[in-house]
Amino acid sequence: MTSHRVTVVKTGLALAAFCAVVFLSLLSVNAGTLEDLYKGINDKKAEIAKLEEQARQYRAEIVVSQEKGKTLKGELARIDASIRQLRGDIAVTEGKVSRTVLEIQALALEIAKKQASIASLQAGLADAVRTLAHKEQEPFIIATFVRGRPLSDFFSALDALTQLKHGMLATVGTLHTTRADLQKERAQADEKRAALEDLQSSLAARKKIQETTQVDKKIVLAETRNQEQRYQQLLVAREKQKAALEDEVTKIEEQIKFTLDASSIPTQGRGVLGYPLPSVSLTSCGTTGAKAENCLTQHFGYTEFARTGGYGGIYGHNGVDFRAAIGTPVLSSESGVIAGVGDTDVGCRGASYGKWVLIRHDNHLATIYAHLSSINTSTGARVVRGTVIGYSGATGYATGPHLHFGLYAAEAVQIQTIQSKVCGRPMTLPIAPVNGYLDPERYL
Repeated sequence: MTSHRVTVVKTGLALAAFCAVVFLSLLSVNAGTLEDLYKGINDKKAEIAKLEEQARQYRAEIVVSQEKGKTLKGELARIDASIRQLRGDIAVTEGKVSRTVLEIQALALEIAKKQASIASLQAGLADAVRTLAHKEQEPFIIATFVRGRPLSDFFSALDALTQLKHGMLATVGTLHTTRADLQKERAQADEKRAALEDLQSSLAARKKIQETTQVDKKIVLAETRNQEQRYQQLLVAREKQKAALEDEVTKIEEQIKFTLDASSIPTQGRGVLGYPLPSVSLTSCGTTGAKAENCLTQHFGYTEFARTGGYGGIYGHNGVDFRAAIGTPVLSSESGVIAGVGDTDVGCRGASYGKWVLIRHDNHLATIYAHLSSINTSTGARVVRGTVIGYSGATGYATGPHLHFGLYAAEAVQIQTIQSKVCGRPMTLPIAPVNGYLDPERYL
């Protein structure tokens, strides 16, 4: 066999087997490192599952302590349970951060492998193209007969050329597939990096909430001097202060003239708004049981609490309340702009919304999220449905951690700073006429 034929045959066979060789060689690159990373990821998943189960138990403790009655001992037990729950949530979040870092590292290695594979495929393809171009400059039939070579050399060379072309086609196909896989892994890496940023933000917020909760315990002990009688006196005073403040706000709202144009707001229906908490249950907590998470503790309107004198016994509850363990992410229920954030505890501690966020939505509705432990946004920020805008808590007037979720016709609500006669200090909060409030359940 001539050297010409040998060269073509070798090139064709090499290209035909090229893809298999490349991938077998790449599998051995960093194989041990990748194996270690994936083992670490699985170990973290198992660890997180155990920590999440502990966190669920801590949240159940809070529900039980909350339902024991309004005593100093019960309040301190609830605060201690909240601190344990927050520590558990912090541990879970730290585990998720570690797992996500490992996943990003594993994806980085996978991406490096794909890039090396693409470079090798491109180099092999370039060699094949050069060989093919060279051989096609001199037609085999002419070369064979003019130079007096055996006819068998012609057929052998033709077979080699066919193999070369088939190998090139296979390489091009593999190159397309590898590039597509690379794009997917790059997209996954981007998603993981975004998730890591969210987890780190959540971790920082929960650590701050834990510190604030520990300060709250010190405040309760200082105010009561660890005496039940003083605690009960404090509760009575706070109830009176809350009722007086509600009456003050109601009189302001009664002066606002507003006519609701029903055509300006969305038709009532399921899913018009998204849930303001993860895994919401629209069933009453009394029905679902003590261990249910994010269930309804109070509906909108003239509820049982309103009938017994709550909210002045006139207008009823102006939103819905969801049970939510302290530090639960609070989500924007729809796209819109943050109209304002505030903290009524600055003006009148323990008597109103506490930390709150108001959003004006693109669909001409507005929502308020109150009693937050931490706010994760700022006035003027643009949000989409599901954006974490804060974390649930028990600021303002709250017998335990929960989320107050209120809904307005956007044109009806305005943010005002009032000079409260009850507390003697200015206080900023959303104000709306009675007919500007809507029942959130009709839109969730």
